[in-house]
Formats: sequence, structure tokens, C-alpha cells
Amino acid sequence: MKKSLLLSLICAAFLSLIAAPVLFAADAPGDDYVIKAPEGMKVKEKDGKPGALQKAVPFPHTKHATVECKECHHTMEADGGKIKKCTDAGCHDSLEARGKENAKDIKLVENAFHAQCIECHKALKKEQKPTGPTACGKCHTK
Repeated sequence: MKKSLLLSLICAAFLSLIAAPVLFAADAPGDDYVIKAPEGMKVKEKDGKPGALQKAVPFPHTKHATVECKECHHTMEADGGKIKKCTDAGCHDSLEARGKENAKDIKLVENAFHAQCIECHKALKKEQKPTGPTACGKCHTK
């Protein structure tokens, strides 16, 4: 009797360890998620006319499932587990056009994504692991 009770408790604990992350996981966007420039973002002028924004970037969220959410959503712990978008107020929400004076400003959403995504992809490539693209035209396809 004691043996079956112990075995039942071990099975219940094991199932809890598997089920808990699934039950409490954030609702992640599907693979049809597209990263776009924030509404109202300014663009550099070219020949006295507004330039074009870079093409949107399709983001395959399921391909990033092995990465912990907090790796990209770095304010998650401080925000009580809440996942915010990069362009939310106070994060990477500058609407200024990228230029020489703000080329490295992390408040620009493009700098945040480029630093996070490209650097991660380069590191994986260096470790000879499967990775995503690092070239402009390979991400900005739409």
C-alpha cells in the first residue's frame, strides 16, 4: 500500500512539473506575427522627400520557443511577469528618424531589434548552431 501511494505521489509531482509551464505560459503570437515600424515613426528625408520605411519583418515566434521569454522581453520580471511590446511607452518608443546623432540610441525600436536579434543570430552562427538571418534583405522581406 505504501509503495503504491509513494509511486502515485511521484507521478503526480512529475505531471505537475510538466503541466505547470504549459498552464502558465504566456499566449505567444503565432507565426503570422509581423514586426512593423511604430505608428507615427518619422523617416529620413531623401532629396527633400520623406524616405520609405524599411519593409516589415515576419517573425516566426514558434522557431524561438526554445528561447526564454525574458531573453527578449527583458522587463518581464520587473513588470510582474507581464510581457510588453517593445514599442510600449517607456521602452523602445522613440519615433525619431534614425540619423548620425541617434544611430545607437536604444530607444529607437529598430536599434533594439537589430541589437537583440542580429547579435543573437551571429552568436549562434559562431557556435555553428542553427540560426536565423543576419542580412537586411533576409529579414525585411515583406
